[in-house]
Amino acid sequence: MIRFAAAGFALAAFAATASYGQGEDAAYLQAVASIKAGNKDCPHCVLAGADLTNQCVKGGNLTGADFDHARLVLMCMSFANFKGATFRGADLSGANLAHAILAGADLTGAQMTITSIKGTDLTRVRGLTQKQLDAACGDTDTKVPAGMAVKTCN
Repeated sequence: MIRFAAAGFALAAFAATASYGQGEDAAYLQAVASIKAGNKDCPHCVLAGADLTNQCVKGGNLTGADFDHARLVLMCMSFANFKGATFRGADLSGANLAHAILAGADLTGAQMTITSIKGTDLTRVRGLTQKQLDAACGDTDTKVPAGMAVKTCN
């Protein structure tokens, strides 16, 4: 019976680690804690799988950061630099990416329900689909790749 309990605990610990995508190494935990403490700059940070719901990095430098499969719901990300960052499979629902720098960023499979992209240039973003734009919210200053359109909202 003790062996089964120990095996179950080990499996649960493995599942928790695997859910982050990168494991619970010190650099990952430090990066997540830094953002949650209010630090807006974290270039090339590995934040894959992190839950950063309601956090704010407005105007920060997150160039090349890895947000793959992260939960970024209602996150304030406006005016921040995400050049070359990855958001593959991330949940950006309700996030504010207004006027953010996203050149070279990868949005493949990202959830963008009611994501504000007002004034954001998305012309050099990878993995962007019309379905994502249909779910997001832009304005007349939002730039999208040729052949795509974004709805404007208040």
